[in-house]
Amino acid sequence: MRITGKTKLAGSMGWPVAHSRSPALHNFWLDEHGIDGAYVPLPVRPEELAPALLALPMLGFRGVNLTIPHKRMALSVVDRVEPLARRIGAMNTVIVGADGSLEGRNTDVYGFRENLREGAPDWKPTRGPRSCSAPAVPPAPWWRRS
Repeated sequence: MRITGKTKLAGSMGWPVAHSRSPALHNFWLDEHGIDGAYVPLPVRPEELAPALLALPMLGFRGVNLTIPHKRMALSVVDRVEPLARRIGAMNTVIVGADGSLEGRNTDVYGFRENLREGAPDWKPTRGPRSCSAPAVPPAPWWRRS
């Protein structure tokens, strides 16, 4: 990997994030294709998510992937959220626009859906849960259940 003054920056933002294999994977392919880029782990505590995301344009980042526990909270920080991510209630990708705006997307669903199509091509939504990649909603306390 060669870092220059024009290196495109991206990363994985989470808490914790040190265990992630994403930097090794992405940096391998950036290097393999001769792209002047770097993908770095960004350990960000939940209470620091908003300022960390808002700093991305100033720090020269092109975008980040989000992991636990930031996927839901980030929806309220970015400037735009794609309809699918809004519907799901979670996002895992933040793209920094040329104007410095932040757009949230969800690419988890695509991976889940394609895996399901390949592994269980006959599965239909009417046969089971409609989404396993959406955030779980805890059941109501026993005294509120009908």
